[in-house]
Amino acid sequence: MSRRTFIKLSALAGATVAASRIFSHPALGSVVYSPELPDGEGVITEKWVPTSCLNCTTRCATRVRVVNGRAVKVTGNPLSRVSEGENCPRANVGLQVLYDPVRITTPLKRTNPTKGRGIDPGWTEISWEQALNEVGDKLKNLREKGQPERLLLLSGLNTVSAEDIIHRFADAYGTPNVVSADGLDNEADKAGEWMADGHYTQSAYDLERTNYILSFGASILESYEPLARSLRMWGKIRRERPIRAKVVVIDPRYSITALRADRWVPINPGTDGALALAIANVIISEGLYDADFIKNWTFGFDEYKKLAIDYYDPETVSAMTGIPAETIRQIAREFAGTRPAIAWRGRGATSWPNGSYTSYAIFCLNALVGSIDIPGGVTYQENPEYRLMPEFAEDDTASKGRAKPALDLRKTNLFPAAEVVTNQVADSILENKPYPVEMAMGFNSNFNMSAPGAGRWDEALGKVPCYVHAAPFISEMAEYADIFLPLTTFMEEWAYDHSPPGSGFAEARIKQPVVEPLYDTKSNIDIIFNIAGRLGGTVEQSFAGIGNGAEGYVKYRTAGLASWEKLLEQGVWVGPDYEYYKYDRIFHTPSGKFEFRSGNLEALLKEQGEEVNSLTGLPYYREVEFLGNNDDYPLLLSTYQPLLNVENGSQNYPWAQEMYLVMHGAGWTNFIEINRRTARSLQIKDGDTVWVESPFNKIKAKARVFEGIHPGLVSIASGQGHHAYGEWAKGIGVNPNEIIGVDYDRLSGQSALFNTRVRVYKA
Repeated sequence: MSRRTFIKLSALAGATVAASRIFSHPALGSVVYSPELPDGEGVITEKWVPTSCLNCTTRCATRVRVVNGRAVKVTGNPLSRVSEGENCPRANVGLQVLYDPVRITTPLKRTNPTKGRGIDPGWTEISWEQALNEVGDKLKNLREKGQPERLLLLSGLNTVSAEDIIHRFADAYGTPNVVSADGLDNEADKAGEWMADGHYTQSAYDLERTNYILSFGASILESYEPLARSLRMWGKIRRERPIRAKVVVIDPRYSITALRADRWVPINPGTDGALALAIANVIISEGLYDADFIKNWTFGFDEYKKLAIDYYDPETVSAMTGIPAETIRQIAREFAGTRPAIAWRGRGATSWPNGSYTSYAIFCLNALVGSIDIPGGVTYQENPEYRLMPEFAEDDTASKGRAKPALDLRKTNLFPAAEVVTNQVADSILENKPYPVEMAMGFNSNFNMSAPGAGRWDEALGKVPCYVHAAPFISEMAEYADIFLPLTTFMEEWAYDHSPPGSGFAEARIKQPVVEPLYDTKSNIDIIFNIAGRLGGTVEQSFAGIGNGAEGYVKYRTAGLASWEKLLEQGVWVGPDYEYYKYDRIFHTPSGKFEFRSGNLEALLKEQGEEVNSLTGLPYYREVEFLGNNDDYPLLLSTYQPLLNVENGSQNYPWAQEMYLVMHGAGWTNFIEINRRTARSLQIKDGDTVWVESPFNKIKAKARVFEGIHPGLVSIASGQGHHAYGEWAKGIGVNPNEIIGVDYDRLSGQSALFNTRVRVYKA
């Protein structure tokens, strides 16, 4: 694809926001979907309202143009240093989130007791008073029985303020079971960093000042967040400075990031950890590492050195990875000699069994060349210091409930370092282990679509005696609800937000309603305040004095950042410049240094009674165990998230659907992507309808045959294949999670997304 074509497609979303546009849906024909300018009887009133996006976890600062009470345009906020006043096409789709014609306008109650995919819930409209009373009564009954831990709270993509309030409610109520979607995303990335420096977090990179990026499976220009910052910084380092940063992408699939890089190196799937250690082998053996940093600020280097030198020479690793030994040497020399350099890891490299160790191996390359807490290297994200809330009130019921083991089995021998194991929850519900779930509440969650082995969530939610779902739309997960609570969209609510790690410096954003709520809806925060008030006792006491609702709560929590008037006017608070070289205080490890042999991991496993050997704390590579045998299923399945996969929504948006697959110049679908050589051996041509079958299920779609994929791989874009929502999402494309097996990285609980074997044949 030419650069001109790519830029045209990437700019399409922004261009379509300002005016109505007709799109061609392959099944529905032409459709018009755009907010119309309201009548003003000859008078036009206009204002710009600062707020922030919620179509991905970056939560970029934005400004919305409102004309005669209608939101008509979204731009970036020039006061934001994270995105520097820019945003990505997802932000523009926010208008169609707000004005989506299938939004639910009032609370609903289920009348059909039978639950299942495609079964009509028999919704009937009820008042908010009735809905909140019924939810409150069920919650109160569960606490009165002394079983608060049997409440499960499922959180999808929400504002930071909503996440904070959900956790406070769980603590006060007495349940350890708040389960986010993080275990489907980058928990192995976080665990790898924790093994090295003690920070269980997504890494931040000083992208603006780096000279070399070595990307292992990180989709920097499509889905790695903070996305808008990455897009803006990419322009800076590639076009706007005298020294152009070099980018090398290690990935079995030719991604948008690979398209815009200097070099794409296809790798045998699942072998990134071995490659990282081979690169270390070259850097160490040729004396290219940062000797001062290694001597003064690292621990375990001698053991790491022996591991890399003895077992991971380029010739040995070439046979594992499929990358020529001389290419490995060349990349290693470039990486070490073009400082500051970044080794960047993403889902493609780490969402595998043993993904935490792969993450650790890649992250160690940064320390090897001294790229820790320096300009152009790895940084340590600072977040806004919101005003502290008072300690929540706790009674015996809450303390006993919170002491129970969590349903996702985090911090157990199964998942020793895990903070959340999202996909385990479905099995725990089905097996009644460690105890039954009596009630569940979902907040903007849709694990029936986004989790591997998605059908297990259908069965699990069908088993829960009472399920309450809060969202603006009826999703696949919402179809199992007994009570549905309609939420405001992010352009109608009060909230505070900040980005995931990326910029280093702190930045907070205010969400404020750009228009009055269109329907009889409430925000997550207001719902929880209302429910807490109905429960009384220590739960109600825990919510006293912190704002009494969403607007007051946001005002309370942001009080220490700037005046309320200034926050509303500017929409952004930016913290001080980032401070580098904090070596005396940034490492949260037993040695107080960066650790090539993880004392954190060894101590944790010993505490849990596990045997620790000479390899346990080192970033070693272990061959992947695949789901399915090679004879029957000769190919591997991979998935990827396109830029226009809108995370906080229904995908019921023509602007997003029209340009869904930028690489292929196609929308309103996804493909079975397969290498030309592999397709020829299977007698499959581009455009043929084919089956992709795993040991667990099969799906059918059109083949896209091209060179940009490893011959042993089949790839499918995620986000399509809905069987709920509206007419511009339902029945479009396929959901690859329907055929992916259930497996995990043991340490972090990260779902293994790429080790399922498949076969492909004509339909």
